[in-house]
Amino acid sequence: MAVEKIDGALFRKALIHSSRILKRNKKVVDSLNVYPVPDGDTGTNMSLTVEQAVEEARKVKGDNLKRIVDAAAWGSLMGARGNSGVILSQLFRGFAAGVPAGKDWINAQELAVAFKKGVDEAYRAVLRPVEGTILTVAREAADKLLAEAKRSKDIVENLEKMLDHARKVLDKTPEMLSILKEAGVVDAGGKGLIFLLEGFLQALKNPALIEEDETGESADPVEQGTVRADIRELEYIYCTELIVEGREIDIDALKSQVMPLGDSLLITGMNNVVKLHIHTNHPGEVLERALKWGELSKIKVDNMKLQHEEFVRSSPQQEDDKVKDTTIVAVVSGEGLKEIFKSMGTDAIIEGGQTMNPSTENILSVVNEQKSPNIIILPNNKNIILTAEQVKKLSDKNVYVVPTRSIPQGISALLAHNPLLSVEENVNNMSEALKNVITGEVTFAARDSRWNGTDIKEGDILGIVDGELIAIGTDRSEVLRELIYKMASKRDSGVLTIYCGEAVSLEEAEEVGNEVSEKYPDIEVEVYKGDQSLYYYIVSLE
Repeated sequence: MAVEKIDGALFRKALIHSSRILKRNKKVVDSLNVYPVPDGDTGTNMSLTVEQAVEEARKVKGDNLKRIVDAAAWGSLMGARGNSGVILSQLFRGFAAGVPAGKDWINAQELAVAFKKGVDEAYRAVLRPVEGTILTVAREAADKLLAEAKRSKDIVENLEKMLDHARKVLDKTPEMLSILKEAGVVDAGGKGLIFLLEGFLQALKNPALIEEDETGESADPVEQGTVRADIRELEYIYCTELIVEGREIDIDALKSQVMPLGDSLLITGMNNVVKLHIHTNHPGEVLERALKWGELSKIKVDNMKLQHEEFVRSSPQQEDDKVKDTTIVAVVSGEGLKEIFKSMGTDAIIEGGQTMNPSTENILSVVNEQKSPNIIILPNNKNIILTAEQVKKLSDKNVYVVPTRSIPQGISALLAHNPLLSVEENVNNMSEALKNVITGEVTFAARDSRWNGTDIKEGDILGIVDGELIAIGTDRSEVLRELIYKMASKRDSGVLTIYCGEAVSLEEAEEVGNEVSEKYPDIEVEVYKGDQSLYYYIVSLE
């Protein structure tokens, strides 16, 4: 069946079906992680990102295409998790920008142009784009769709040819990236994109088979929730969210009208639909002022005081009410590591790390909770840095991201922080400090693989130094020794710190630490309980 245009109703159904297809196959995408370590979460991150796009698209009343794609773009931005999720959100954002205002439907040419704009936006979001990734697959798919749209008005036919081409490009990604070839996998993000495009095409070809379930599919439990540390006293009790729908909404005027009513204000949208978020003591007044601009929907008012009473009781009290100039927010997982970060000056903790990448919205909500005008974010994971960078564009505060790729780098950054210096000086010093630390990790293989000519079996113990796999064994203490000796070969003096995961004891690590002290007398060894999951040991040398 030929399809020559896509209206809002069909786009929403196709988006919902695409999300379902990716969700069903997310473990397939997760399994394509280059390292066979248990943090291959590309599929999960992409799926959670699209699910939030679907959630926002469902909220739009009526079938106006432009409003639906804009809502989906906003949802994907707020739900973006990990590098793959951020890139995907930029694809949505550019696509939405490519759909002209007031459009109820788009044809084959307009669809191709919008998709191409999405790809351009995604490339702009990445500082150093690498070929052989989701970006390559998306770009090649967009170029093919543009070419086909010049020859045919049939969107289904064009998408079929585009998908065929995209699959071939995906199969070639190992030739573009040697790391993929060695691991025997194609690019995970590219594979996730293929699943989304397949779902979209299926919906266009068989719309009767994918009637929208009004109750929606229940999402998997999301472990990426945030934990707010150091919450002492809430000035504003009610977290208020709503949608305003009207004509010619002046966003700046609305913002100025509700701003005096609270803090953590976030207003985004267009002149006909706006999403508003604010912390206030007078939610009724917020609703009254918003009502002047149009109809209200999706009203949500949460009592944060009740939600966080336990945190307030268990958190240390401030000696005075002076607002700090700068607040440090860190992404950390593991009770022991959380306590270490708090003791070193971290003001707010976001639960997350390996396999638990917080979303843009998770980080943004914590940032907006802080009273300080300046916020420094420590992502502490290479897959969270890009998500944190998105928050800089969305918050009214001065947000700085120190690109910490690991827990040891985060701790090194904290050591370099001096509250007597300006925020700019501190960000510079903290970023420079990252060069002084060597990071080691001991974990297990989540699947069979092959690396540097060596066969890896599921369950093998792996030692990784600054992202390089250097040890494979069956005994975690032996792998820890080998990993530390490799680190010491790069720097035979300094402070070596071992953070034990939840599955191992301090005694086990201390035994290895004593051996290291004897072998390298110029290295001071410290052992702490980090309680992190998945990684038996995290090691730093600086």
